[in-house]
Amino acid sequence: MRWLLFINRIALICNVCFMVMFVINSIKGLEDHQLVVGIILILAVCAFLLTFIALLITTITFMIGKKNIVPKYLFLLNIVFFLIQFYYFFISNISSGTN
Repeated sequence: MRWLLFINRIALICNVCFMVMFVINSIKGLEDHQLVVGIILILAVCAFLLTFIALLITTITFMIGKKNIVPKYLFLLNIVFFLIQFYYFFISNISSGTN
């Protein structure tokens, strides 16, 4: 079950890249660092799917009653990031009226 802890940690790293994506969008002059910006953007886009999978597997593991391998703070941070991403990808696009 150490793989579940690993997946949750990778999801957290991707979630941090998702938040860094907002900072990168506001900074001008990053044309010289296209590779780094590209990697961060790819991780940010993958964050939603990876976080969903990690939370789903972790929740099922908790319900089955297996040993708690994922720390609660990591699980809660991933939930908070998932809710932020869900709002960003789905709710904010609907409320802004973009097609």
